[in-house]
Amino acid sequence: MKVANAAIHPFDPAQDWPDPDTTIIRPVRPAAPQMSARDFDTVFGPWASWIRDAAEVKSAPVDFVALALLSSASAIVGNSRWTVPWDGWKEPPLIWGMLVGDPSSGKSPALDAVLDPIRQIDTDLGAKYQDERKQWDDKDEVARLILAKWKADAKTAIQEGEKPPEKPKEADAGAPPIRGRVRITDATTEKVGELLRDGWRGLLLSRDELSGWLAGMDRYSGGGDRAFWLEAFGGRSYSVDRKNSPEPIIVDHLSIAILGGTQPDKLDSLLVHSDDDGLLARFMVVFPEPAPLQRPTTTLDETKVRDAMERLRALEPVTDEHGCKRPLFLHLQEPAKDALQEFRIQCMVWEAEASGLMKSHIGKMPGLSVRVATVLALLDCAAGQGGYVTDISAGHMGRACHYVGEHLRQHAYRAYGAASQPPEIRAASRIAEIIQSEGLRQIGTREIQRRGLVGIQTAREIGPAFKVLEGAAWISPIQQADGPGRPAKMYAVNPRLEGLK
Repeated sequence: MKVANAAIHPFDPAQDWPDPDTTIIRPVRPAAPQMSARDFDTVFGPWASWIRDAAEVKSAPVDFVALALLSSASAIVGNSRWTVPWDGWKEPPLIWGMLVGDPSSGKSPALDAVLDPIRQIDTDLGAKYQDERKQWDDKDEVARLILAKWKADAKTAIQEGEKPPEKPKEADAGAPPIRGRVRITDATTEKVGELLRDGWRGLLLSRDELSGWLAGMDRYSGGGDRAFWLEAFGGRSYSVDRKNSPEPIIVDHLSIAILGGTQPDKLDSLLVHSDDDGLLARFMVVFPEPAPLQRPTTTLDETKVRDAMERLRALEPVTDEHGCKRPLFLHLQEPAKDALQEFRIQCMVWEAEASGLMKSHIGKMPGLSVRVATVLALLDCAAGQGGYVTDISAGHMGRACHYVGEHLRQHAYRAYGAASQPPEIRAASRIAEIIQSEGLRQIGTREIQRRGLVGIQTAREIGPAFKVLEGAAWISPIQQADGPGRPAKMYAVNPRLEGLK
């Protein structure tokens, strides 16, 4: 059958196309992992019952509440405590938590169960600051009057050839008070740098929707925001340049825990469109099945989290010989070191079998397990179990390794699996997304190349992706008629895709 431009279709496109394989653009996910009640009790110890109660009251999965608790507590601890597994390795407690689920899966209620008490702490800190600021303003006003009188007296003394009086101590009100902060929802990197410089301990960034924040963080900064947040995971010293000042903001420890949710489709889009620079791999992810809707049969002890967070916030850092604050370092007991080393070896096995984003995530799991062990130990203490934490036991290390390695690793694969596929599959998924979103009827190599997309810019990269799409019945080659020059290879798009939008 002759068609326009002397192209020939291999068969009647209106009738002979098979159904397209839509898993190319919507990969089939593995089932959500579930932790046994016994393992859950072991991992979360004195917090297991509260987590279950919160999940029931909020109609949310327990995985959402558990990760929200760990991430929030890690921010409250912040730079007051770091852990040293062994010499040369220092790990802050910061935990980045991502809750993945549909809009009705209970992400926001689960976050509220933990964040409401933290909001109250922020409110109390704000009220305390207002009182302190009023007192300082009054003191500063008096100091200004004293300073003005001293200047006048000194001027008179100099004019009369006498020795000017010494400046009264009361002429200086001292530095103004600093408002304490625990949580932020949005801020420029410059503002976050100021808050960390002044507050020192660390912060929790909480967002209902993380994917938009992750995708848009470089929109106005020329890429600087992403580098800032990559460093914020490690708690190291950092300098933030200011637009209107030649002096940068020096942050001793850039320590920020991150907590929020996202929807599966938004996460898929983010995974497909972003490079693997290690930012997403830093997140601990939970992607459970929705909790059944039922009327709660219990009540939630809202004071337990508030009291625990207050105890964690009361932890003080140490002061070095130069008068500077630094974290108090917790060390692993010898059996805990053995448990961590065994876990590192197991992670190497998993890493060798993984690819893409999962490979990066597994590479970070030993460090994540140290962070979780630290937070679990301190949460146990804050709940009234155990005394002052001076080191990390094998029990806490084992609980953390089981949670991170056996449970969260499977959640990560459920969430990140699409980004762990071979490059030709990922490229095919990206092209399929373009075909469907733009309603294309034909597509070719040049059509993809002109878009300048990462990973699918050359014929060597695009060709295998088209082969995958052919096998999935998304496209079929159009036979080009003989003519001068080398014709561009074109593909017809399966018209049955029109009904699958």
